[in-house]
Amino acid sequence: MDDRIIDLHTHIYPAMLARRAMKVAGREHDDYEKLPVKENLLKRMEEEQVALSVVLPVVTKPANGTDVNRFAREIMRPGLISFGGLHPDCDHVQEEIEKLKDMGMAGIKFHPPFQMVKLDAEKYDPMWHHINRLGFPVLIHCGSARVKGPYDLYPDGAERIIRLLPDVPVILAHMGGRTMDPGMETLLYRFPENVCIDTAMSAERQEISDFERMVAAMGPERVVFGSDFPYGTQKAAVAFIKNSCFSETEKAMILGKNAERILGNIIHMDSWEQMTGAGGRTKL
Repeated sequence: MDDRIIDLHTHIYPAMLARRAMKVAGREHDDYEKLPVKENLLKRMEEEQVALSVVLPVVTKPANGTDVNRFAREIMRPGLISFGGLHPDCDHVQEEIEKLKDMGMAGIKFHPPFQMVKLDAEKYDPMWHHINRLGFPVLIHCGSARVKGPYDLYPDGAERIIRLLPDVPVILAHMGGRTMDPGMETLLYRFPENVCIDTAMSAERQEISDFERMVAAMGPERVVFGSDFPYGTQKAAVAFIKNSCFSETEKAMILGKNAERILGNIIHMDSWEQMTGAGGRTKL
């Protein structure tokens, strides 16, 4: 199999909500071609030869889960798959997890600052145990959401969660929380092998030397490519990694091979060509 690029961290929304979603970045007046809708993501993927993008919905309120995940399921198509969003305070949370499994979601996304939850609270232990039993990969937003707040999650909070998820991949987004102090970084690098970090927004907000230092400490085999589209761009994110100091083999791992391993239960060899086309480019 040729090396293919997998973007494990993107966001798209229904057209009526796309402009509102850009307010968090102060970009609600962007031209339509820059808004986070499906056709714009697919165009960017074609331009940058990204074979597969993973959409990460966020359920900000327990009552919104059904609508958010219905949209996430509807947008899946060749080259585009989705995690499910889950609010940990929703009613019958274990049943909701099973629904996401039945819907064919590739994993589960959490965003503590937007969901306004202390994600490492003991009351959520049964939820984590159930996710682990069902074999769901988990991706968690780490660090702040533009400004620091009481619900931000860093490696010290993630440590307790990770102990409850020994059998599934755990992706700590945004390099595990880039604004962490050195002690937090040391803890991050000691996490078990099922824990990875993603590169979302590194191209826009991180010096290349700092990025290279963190990747070397974590190990390139435990870093996955994410652009954070539309808040970051796939063009900048791909170039950032390609211009880094790592070997071609290590760059290929970051850009796709590691995500391919994490998503193995979703992108089997038999379905991969159907999703991306024989040439490895997204079918439009």
